[in-house]
Amino acid sequence: MAQGSLLLLLFVSIFISSPLILEPAFAQTSLNVTASSPCFLNYTAQGIEMWQNCGMDTDYLSAVTIGFDWVTGGLWPIILVTVLIVMTYIKYQNGIYPFAIGVVFLPIAGAYFPDEFISYAVVIAAVIAAGAIIKMLIKQTTDYG
Repeated sequence: MAQGSLLLLLFVSIFISSPLILEPAFAQTSLNVTASSPCFLNYTAQGIEMWQNCGMDTDYLSAVTIGFDWVTGGLWPIILVTVLIVMTYIKYQNGIYPFAIGVVFLPIAGAYFPDEFISYAVVIAAVIAAGAIIKMLIKQTTDYG
């Protein structure tokens, strides 16, 4: 117990003294951020104009998910795929199935989703691969008998 409190004291002292270690930031710079609203919150558009402003006549998928993208900050595809991967893992209790699904759909994701989706897929794949390596090296080599 004494070792845990000593580590906590060390962490708190480092955390408190971090402004002394790091260079402080100054708030003299101002950023001008223009107000923007999504196409479906444009109350001046009438009827079909709103659909056209949202791009319903050119890109249906983007127009349908624009509300979800606005709420999640553009991370809707990542949240959706994460939920699907977690559901697959919970159902089959094996990390190789979500990994295989990710590998199969990686070309489709590269064509239809932004670059951050691909980088997130690589991170998920690395976590699953690291879990498989840990399972191989630690769990399956331990003698419980």
